[in-house]
Amino acid sequence: MRKVLTVAWREFRDTAMTKAFILGAIVMPVVTIGLFIMVIPLLDSEDEPLTGTIAIQAPSDVSDEIETLMNEAAHPLQEKLDELPDFVTNDPIAQNMLPQATETNLTYERIPLDTEFDRKGIADEGFIAFVSIPDALLSQDGGNNELEIVVQNNLTVDHTDFLTRNTETAIVNTRLKRLGHQPDEMRKLLKRPNAVAMRIQEDGNIETDNEIARTILPIAFMMLLWTAAFTSGNYLLTTTIEEKSNKVIEVLLSAISPMQLLGGKIIGQAGVSAVILCMYGSAAIIGLLTFAMFDVVSITQLILFVIYFIMGYFMIATMMVAVGSAVSELTDAQSLMGPMMILLMIPFFLWPIITDHPHGTVATVTSYIPPLTPFIMIIRTSTATEPIAIGELILTIGVGYLAVIAMVWMSARIFRIGILMQGKPPNLWQLLLWVKRG
Repeated sequence: MRKVLTVAWREFRDTAMTKAFILGAIVMPVVTIGLFIMVIPLLDSEDEPLTGTIAIQAPSDVSDEIETLMNEAAHPLQEKLDELPDFVTNDPIAQNMLPQATETNLTYERIPLDTEFDRKGIADEGFIAFVSIPDALLSQDGGNNELEIVVQNNLTVDHTDFLTRNTETAIVNTRLKRLGHQPDEMRKLLKRPNAVAMRIQEDGNIETDNEIARTILPIAFMMLLWTAAFTSGNYLLTTTIEEKSNKVIEVLLSAISPMQLLGGKIIGQAGVSAVILCMYGSAAIIGLLTFAMFDVVSITQLILFVIYFIMGYFMIATMMVAVGSAVSELTDAQSLMGPMMILLMIPFFLWPIITDHPHGTVATVTSYIPPLTPFIMIIRTSTATEPIAIGELILTIGVGYLAVIAMVWMSARIFRIGILMQGKPPNLWQLLLWVKRG
């Protein structure tokens, strides 16, 4: 065991204590967290108010409506913003990221409809914009439906959008008023109610359906598993090929057995994977705390994630080290890794089905098919509105870890044969023969 731990420490040290790893796996998450917490509040810089004189050539009623709307300066998404939950609107960082209403300090000059106006010379006339609305545009059919707004070149995109948006709304409001309707009353009638889905829990209580949790958790958990397991698995693949091609393996095998070397490499990279998981997991937790959303993750989900993460890591690690021991060049590994990667991508292809039906036939059946088990179960446990049965969780964990033992055994037999072999790389069928003969 001492030799295994010695190899594990060497593997961990040579991977996790390099400048590239420290920069990518430790410094970058810390910097990202710092930027997220410190820089976003600094973005709370108020936009310059829209100031100047607007020339309006339009019927008087629509001119009145334009002036009223632009002086109110309400944001077009204000109704949607009012429907946001309290944990978003009360959070200072979220407040800085939400769109704000445009401040205005405008004056208006009305141009008679029968007057020829030089659109190109609005700047010389002291105007920031010229709005031209023919009376035909206010009819029920909208005429030719063309609206002309000329703005100065130095106007920002937000200010230009503010002018065009409010002018369009003013035309619609004027049409309604000419038909005897009140625009505000009409919008209230057309406004859809905000439906809140409530679910009956196992204990009989009725609670609000947390759609955010069912959307965020699968993505977050899967990305954590994918990043941590595959990063360390890739290190395991490349270091094995490197040591084999440089004949370092032969020196190591003079002091320890192939099984001790295999165990040490897998355990050492497990430590690397744990470091990556802790760093990026901490960043995710800080993000949830920042937005007061930590309650969307339960302790049970975190425990299950760790259990399935360990399972997923060992499945990926055994495949990587088996391929790495069988080839002498990284390019030779691509042909063997291709089918394995396609197999591991199946949970992503099934994601929409499992998310919508976490207790369905597809989700249940694929939960018992290694090496899909940890990926499928992470999606199921984080999206299921009803907890997955304890018996099913125990059974999938049992099947998964039995598969881990079998894959370690298969990997060991391939490793024992392939680690000292040179020449033409084997195909998948030959690897299976190695398992039989190993």
